[in-house]
Amino acid sequence: GNVDLGCGCGLAGPSGCDEVCGSDLAFDECGVCGGDDSSCSDCEGVPNGGSEFDECGVCNGNGPSDGYDCNGTPELFIYNTSMMQAFYFFSSATIDGEALEGSDWIGAFNGDICVGSRKWGDCDGNGCEVVAGGIDGNTYTQGYLSTGDIPSFKIFDSSSGEYLNAVPSEQFEWNNFEFNFSESISNEIFGCLDQTSCNFNSNANVNDNSCEYPEENFDCD
Repeated sequence: GNVDLGCGCGLAGPSGCDEVCGSDLAFDECGVCGGDDSSCSDCEGVPNGGSEFDECGVCNGNGPSDGYDCNGTPELFIYNTSMMQAFYFFSSATIDGEALEGSDWIGAFNGDICVGSRKWGDCDGNGCEVVAGGIDGNTYTQGYLSTGDIPSFKIFDSSSGEYLNAVPSEQFEWNNFEFNFSESISNEIFGCLDQTSCNFNSNANVNDNSCEYPEENFDCD
């Protein structure tokens, strides 16, 4: 005679991976009953695959380039955005007399703390402004600029990976929401700055006390 296997007289017993009458559910690739393979899929959607997100969130990526963060910012130029800001605009920027490349950067500092930075190539080609953050009461802006401080600057040379101390043509004190305009900024070039000396260096922007002068009643020649 007919036997009741739990689903009715003469009917098949419980079925599927869930052991329910009439079920046709099966285990997915991840071993989940009725699953869609997603619980064990890698970043490419392959069940039990080996692809992974890198630290920048890119599937099968290589992570940030050496010396940069995931956003492409040079490591020493990473900063926290402050609600207190001043802006320093430079019409031109050079390294040893050569114009900056688009991949070069300018960073603003208070001591060793970066308070703002800008990639030269992100500007419109007619100069570039660099934000300089001030202390706004948040812990992440401790050590930032205060009214009357004068920021220092560095240039990041992307071709060599070097950070170069930089000298703007004009110095401006920091004041919140103030715009400051300088004709130029360049890496430090040491030399004699005295135009009356025998070895005046017109390219120099940092005096190295090397000036030489003629003896009395003689000229430089």
